Amino acid sequence: MYSETFQKSLKRQFAIVFALIVREMTTRYGNKFGGYMWAVMDPVLTIAILTTVFSAIARTPPLGRSFTLFFATGYAAFYMYRSTSEQVASAVEANRALLNYPVVGPYDAIIGRIILQVVTLFVVNLILFGGLWFVVPFEKINLGPIMLASLIAILLGAGVGAANIVWFHLNSTYQQVWGIINRPAFIVSGVFFLPETIPHPFQEILLWNPLVHIVGLFRMGFYPTYRASYVDMPYIVGLASFSIVFGLFLVWLFDAKLREPKK
Repeated sequence: MYSETFQKSLKRQFAIVFALIVREMTTRYGNKFGGYMWAVMDPVLTIAILTTVFSAIARTPPLGRSFTLFFATGYAAFYMYRSTSEQVASAVEANRALLNYPVVGPYDAIIGRIILQVVTLFVVNLILFGGLWFVVPFEKINLGPIMLASLIAILLGAGVGAANIVWFHLNSTYQQVWGIINRPAFIVSGVFFLPETIPHPFQEILLWNPLVHIVGLFRMGFYPTYRASYVDMPYIVGLASFSIVFGLFLVWLFDAKLREPKK
């Protein structure tokens, strides 16, 4: 009896999340396939443009022979975190009208966005690095570090985004402050430099940023001879795990508050 009830409840949640994913795709990308493809091509083109600009400024990369590949591997890892945190942070607000139904909860909106984001990021990276392969052939790719770094980046982004759902809802000033603080993250995350080249004691301060470790781990998959000794796996795995657990706990704790209109 309990098993049947659990199965029905699980099927209902799957149906709710699936419906939210379809709604997200419709509202964000429109009813046409071209809308989704543009959403995919937007970050790809952004990375391509930034890569071209920085390639013109610094022709010699800190690692390997192609600045294009060096910058793309750094920005792609950073983008997975940033885009996930931004999408998850706005998940509840974007689906607020549906929260009036008791069967729909903040968790459903969050899970729906994470699933859609993972699929979108997979397509983005497939197009980006698939296209780069024709321009800058890779010597060898190790999927282990690439997949692990991607998973950690998405988990960390989802955790930060989930926590920000609550903080943004409770305090609009914090949302503005967060936007200001978060702007230089791109500069200090090792996207266009190697942490090994930063002098002490600034290097130790820089390594408190988990994105530096994630970018280094991601790059190890594209550069077989690169040994990013500074990558602290217990630190980033622990931080990502804590982030997602803490973020979801906050959402559960303020469930009733999140269903109210934002002041």
